[in-house]
Amino acid sequence: MGMVILTAFGDIIKKNEKIYSDIIDSFTESYSLGVLQLATMGHSNVLSLMCRCFGLDRPGNAHLASHVRIMLTRHQYKEACLSVTALSLQHVFRLEEIVLPLIFQDKVNLVEAYLKPHRDLQEELIRTLDSYCSKDYDLRSFIDTWEIPGTRLEKLRPKNLSKLIVRLLKLYGLDTNLCPNTAQNRNLGTMRYLLYKKYIDKSMSDDTWGELVLAAVGEDQFLRTELVELLMSYNDAPLAAKYAAHFQMPADSLHPTVQKAMENLSIEKDVQQTEKEDWNDELDTAATSSQYYSSLTLQGNITMVTTASELEACAHIIMKPGNIVGMDMEWRPCLTLERSTSEVSLVQLAVSDEVFLLDMPALGQDQHSVDQFFSALFTDPDVIKVGYGPETDFLMLKKSYWFLGQAIKQRQTFLDMAIIQGNVIKMNLGLFLYPSDKTEKGLSELVLMCFGKPLNKMEQLSNWEIRPLREAQINYAALDAFCLLELYHFLEDRLRSSATPGLDVIKLSYRQGKNKVPAAKPSKKDKKAAKAEREKQKVESFRQQMEQIEKLERPTIPASEFRVVCDNMLQGLGRYLRACGIDVKMLEVDDDHDMAAKIARAEDRVILTSGIPYNTLKSYVKEGYCMDVRSNLKAYDQVSDVIRFFNVRVTSNDIFSRCQICNGNEYVEVSANEMKRLWLEAHLLPTQRAPSKTLPDSGASALPSIPPLEDFSDNDDDDFVTADDVAASEEFVYKGPAAWQESSVDKEQNSGGLDGETRLAGQSSAGKPPIPYSPANSLRTDLEIDYPRTMFSNGVPIHVKDVPEGVLNQIKVFYICSLCGKVFWAGGHFLRITEQFSHIIQD
Repeated sequence: MGMVILTAFGDIIKKNEKIYSDIIDSFTESYSLGVLQLATMGHSNVLSLMCRCFGLDRPGNAHLASHVRIMLTRHQYKEACLSVTALSLQHVFRLEEIVLPLIFQDKVNLVEAYLKPHRDLQEELIRTLDSYCSKDYDLRSFIDTWEIPGTRLEKLRPKNLSKLIVRLLKLYGLDTNLCPNTAQNRNLGTMRYLLYKKYIDKSMSDDTWGELVLAAVGEDQFLRTELVELLMSYNDAPLAAKYAAHFQMPADSLHPTVQKAMENLSIEKDVQQTEKEDWNDELDTAATSSQYYSSLTLQGNITMVTTASELEACAHIIMKPGNIVGMDMEWRPCLTLERSTSEVSLVQLAVSDEVFLLDMPALGQDQHSVDQFFSALFTDPDVIKVGYGPETDFLMLKKSYWFLGQAIKQRQTFLDMAIIQGNVIKMNLGLFLYPSDKTEKGLSELVLMCFGKPLNKMEQLSNWEIRPLREAQINYAALDAFCLLELYHFLEDRLRSSATPGLDVIKLSYRQGKNKVPAAKPSKKDKKAAKAEREKQKVESFRQQMEQIEKLERPTIPASEFRVVCDNMLQGLGRYLRACGIDVKMLEVDDDHDMAAKIARAEDRVILTSGIPYNTLKSYVKEGYCMDVRSNLKAYDQVSDVIRFFNVRVTSNDIFSRCQICNGNEYVEVSANEMKRLWLEAHLLPTQRAPSKTLPDSGASALPSIPPLEDFSDNDDDDFVTADDVAASEEFVYKGPAAWQESSVDKEQNSGGLDGETRLAGQSSAGKPPIPYSPANSLRTDLEIDYPRTMFSNGVPIHVKDVPEGVLNQIKVFYICSLCGKVFWAGGHFLRITEQFSHIIQD
C-alpha cells in the first residue's frame, strides 16, 4: 500500500512540478534528514521514490551524508550504498568507505549501479583492484586490517579479481591499459593453457601454437622470461633456447641447459621460421598420420571467395533447389585481455563437389551484397543447411555483422547434427558403427562414431584473421564443413537399411518433446556397477603407477629427508605425513594448483595431488616426482600409499619430530618446574608474581612464593596435542593456589593398580609406559626464556596459556617449538599415532 501511495504521489508531483519545486526548496536540512532516516527504514524501492518525491537527490544535499556515515560505523555497507546511489552522493565518499567493502563481501551488483554515472570512480576502482593483482601484493594482510564482516576471501584471489576487472571493463567500456597486472596475469594464464594444449593434450599444431603464444607474450619481459622457464619445466630445452634467442635474452640470465642449447642454434634464424621447419616433429607427424579422418571425396576443390562477383558465382552453385549445404564458421580465439572480442573471419559452405570459403573481413565491406547473399541462402526452404551446434555460429555472425540480424531471424530448413546425434543415442537406433572413446567431443566425436576416426582439430584455435590462410587452416576449415554432408548421407543410408519406417534425418533433427522417447535413466544396479568400475579403474591406475616407480628403483629415503608439497585438497594427508616426521608444505584452500609446482621446483619437493591437476602438475617435475593420490581412500590409508610409492623409511623417532602447526623441527626442552613458572607468569597478575628471577632445576618447593602444584589431575591428560584440543572441551578458570584439590579421577587412580602412584599421560592402565617422545636430534640450547614476558629470546611468544592446569604435575618434560611457540608433551595421542602407523614404522 505504501508503494502505491508513493507512486501516486510521485505522479502528482510530475504534473505539478513547478509548485512542488518551490515547496521542496523550503525544506530545512533537519527536515530532509528526517525524511532520509524514515526512507532508509524501508525497502530500496521506497528509498528511491522518497528521494525523488522529497527532492533529496537535488544538488546541495551533502549534509545528508552524515546519516550514511552512521550506517558505515555499523558496517551497513549495502544500505549505505543504496542511499548514496539514490542521493547521488558518490563524490562525497572514497572507494575505501563503501565500494571496496562491498567487493570484499561479494556484492558487486550494488557496486555496478553505484559507479554507473561516474567514469572517474570507475577508472579509480579498476586501478585499485588491479594493484591487488600484483604478484608482490599481500592482499590477505591488507584485508585483515579492515575487519569487514562477511568478507569472502575465496572471491578475492587474483584469478577471481581479474575476472571481475574484465567484467567491469566490458560493462563500462574502459581502456585495458588501466589494468596492466590483470593483463599480465591473463596472458600468463593463456601461456599455461597453450603449454597444456601442446604438451599434455597434444591438440594444437606448431604453427598455431607459435602464433598464439607470441601474441600472449607480446613485449612483456616478465612473460618472456616465464615462457622460457615454463618450456624448461616441460623439458623442452631446444624450444626454450629458440625463444630466448628470439627475445634476445641475456645468456647469463638463462638456465645452463638453455645456454648449452643456444650454442647449437643459428641466432640469425627467425623463431617463427624454425617453428615451420622442425619444431616438434612428433606433433606434425601425428597430425598428418592415418589416425585422423580424411575425406576421399574432397580432393582440393576449395575456392576462396573475397569479392562480390565471386560471391555471386558462389550463390549460383549453392542455391540450387534440393541442394544440401554443409555450413561452419571460424573466428579468432579471445585469449588475451587486449583481444577480448572477435568477429567471424570465415564462413565455410560445402556442396557435393566443392567447398567455398567466404572471407568475411573482405566481403563485409559490401554490406548490400553480403546481406542479399545470406538472406537468400538462409530463407530458402528448398536448400537444406546442415551444421553442428549452429546457434553459437549465428550469435557470433549477428554480433559481427549486425545487418544480417533479420536474415538470421528468418532462417529456414536448418539441421543441427548435434540434435540428431543426441536423438539417435536416446532412441537407441543403432545407426553408429563405432563406439565413442569418451575423449573426443562435438563434431569430432560424431565423425568417429560414424567413420571410425576423429577429426584433426589442431587448427581449431588458429588465428583466422591472418591472410593468406595457411594451407593447414584451409584444409581444416573445408573438411569441417564437408564432413557434415558426408554425415548427412551416411545417416540417410543407415536409416534406409534399418527397421525404422517413416524416419529420416530431417525428422531426427526435431527436438524431442514430452511425447518422444525419453533417455533411459540408469537403474540403481547400473549406478552401482558404474561406481565399481570407476573404483576398479582407480586401483588399476595406481597399480600402473607403482609398476612405473618400481622400474625407477628408488633408493630408501629417511622420513627426515623426504620433502613434499600437498595440494589444497590433501590437507588431511599432509597433517598425517607431518606427524610421521616428513617435511610437508600444504597449499591453502584458496591457492592455485600451480603454486604446488612453483614450490616443488624452488625447494626440490615432491608433489602430492589428486585428480585432474595431476595431468598438468606432473609435467613440471621429473618423472616419478608427482603422485596422483587415490582420493577414494581415507587420509590414513593415503599415507601408506605415499610411503610405499616413494620408498620412505619411517622410524619411531620420526613420530612427531616436526611441529604440527608450523612444520618446524627445532624444539626447546623445558622441565616441569620451568613450565610451572611460565604457566603462573602467564596466569597471575603482575602484583601476584614472585620476585624471584631464577628457578632451580629440582623440587617444585624451591620457588618460595609459589606453592608446589601437587596431587592434581585432569580428565583430559590423555592427549598429545598443542593443548588446544584439551582446553577446547572446557573453559579453564584459574582459582589460585589454595584451590588445588584432588579430583575424583585422581582418587580412583591412586587407589587403583599403580600402587598409589599417579599415572603419567599416555600410560596404559596396566602400567606399560608409552613409547618415549624426545626429538633429541633437533633440540636447541641457544635460546633463553624471558619468564615475565613468556617468550624466547628470539621474540617467539610461548603459548603456555594453552597448557591445561592438570598436566603440570604429571609431565616431566615439555617441548616448545622454537618457530611458533606451541607446547608439546608425550601423551596418549603420540601413542595412538605410533600404533596406528606401526605397519610402516621400521625400527
